Amino acid sequence: MQPARIQFAVLMTYLLFWIFGFGTLWAGLKLFDDEVLLIVTLLIGSVLVLAGLLSSPMAIKIGVEVALVASVFHVCMECIGRGDRA
Repeated sequence: MQPARIQFAVLMTYLLFWIFGFGTLWAGLKLFDDEVLLIVTLLIGSVLVLAGLLSSPMAIKIGVEVALVASVFHVCMECIGRGDRA
């Protein structure tokens, strides 16, 4: 196999994991009313999204990490702003 084909196959792998993972999360939230099915579907979707993140290139991993840290920082600032300052 040529190096370009290998890189393309790796690119497609993590995109497929993300498509199936986010699709499973969406389907679980939209289709199921039973709590057990909902929990199982969300766990499977989360595992697929995590597998896609683990198989993605380093630049995407760093971008996702920066976005997550920024969102957690925003949530923490909102909690501090709503807290009792006395």
